[in-house]
Amino acid sequence: MMEYLSERFAPGPLFGWLCVLFIGLIPLVWFVARRSGRHPTVRFSSSVLLKSLRSTWATRTRFIIPLLRTLAVAALIIALARPQSGGEYQDSSEGIAIQMVLDVSGSMSEEDFIINGQRARRLDAVKAVFEDFVMGRGSLRGRESDLVGMTTFAMYADTPCPLTRDHGSLRDLLRETEIPGWIDGRQVRQNLESDNTSLGDAIVLGTDVLRRAGEQAIAGVPGAEAAKSRVMILLTDGADNPPEFAKATAPNPVEAAKVAATLGIKIYTIGAVGSAEARRQGRFGFFAAPRAQVDEQTLKEIARATGGKYFRATDTKSLVTIYDEIDTLERRKTGERTFRDHVYACKVAMVAGLALLMTELVLVNTRYRKIP
Repeated sequence: MMEYLSERFAPGPLFGWLCVLFIGLIPLVWFVARRSGRHPTVRFSSSVLLKSLRSTWATRTRFIIPLLRTLAVAALIIALARPQSGGEYQDSSEGIAIQMVLDVSGSMSEEDFIINGQRARRLDAVKAVFEDFVMGRGSLRGRESDLVGMTTFAMYADTPCPLTRDHGSLRDLLRETEIPGWIDGRQVRQNLESDNTSLGDAIVLGTDVLRRAGEQAIAGVPGAEAAKSRVMILLTDGADNPPEFAKATAPNPVEAAKVAATLGIKIYTIGAVGSAEARRQGRFGFFAAPRAQVDEQTLKEIARATGGKYFRATDTKSLVTIYDEIDTLERRKTGERTFRDHVYACKVAMVAGLALLMTELVLVNTRYRKIP
């Protein structure tokens, strides 16, 4: 529609010649007005002393003021004529679609990680490192060109953040992510949803998010180019444990991963359980509650089925190392994109006109100021 209007109402050659004629008449109009207009005068008893004064560079170059004004008006008229530049710009970037699938079950509240010398919950450590992975910090370069989303799961799987390049919003949602029944790192009530880990449901939901993004990329939807290459990062501290009422129908995690593989989705799995030393620093010492047991065999099979890789995270440093390796492995060019800017010349003329007007205004009120 816009292209049709642009062609339908595009200025013709006659309009261009009229603009040139008008621009040529501007200096003549100002010259005639200056010659015929009244000029302020100051009466002196004798002008002998004034005649002896030598002219300065400011008086000799005063023609700059009307010249700047003429050029400014001319530039603005050119901008109004909407000249077409036809410039082309190429952008070559690296990007993929990454869906973070994060376990938020009750066991993620175990404080067996260390952050800045302080014991921290598994969830807090994972959130901190994932934020650095997306935004970039330290050895992690960030994923500026990637589409990144987040799926969480406990009894149920949910997608609080779809795939997006608005990483600031993703960061805010990540920081607000909590275990069911917890608020701001504190448990406020007992929530049965935190007692289960629906791993199969989480993989199915994450796969569906990436599948739809991939279809948009194939269809050429603007902004979805990165989804031609899709990755899922699955992090958990336990084993598949759907609720009793859903065990008969819950998808098997490995079978769900095989479905993801048929869609070209690669899954990296991370088993996150902190070290025993970190747990002994707590108030319970050696009497701390037993750690959750990671089903490493299942996580390895999930990764193997999709061509991904399994990692074991025992502390914050190992988490950073894992994400650093994923960051290195999963960087792929989205291809060169060409942008056409048909109004570039118009923008240049508009900026030039405004700059000339501002320059003329400053000079008139400073070095070229006249009194009276």
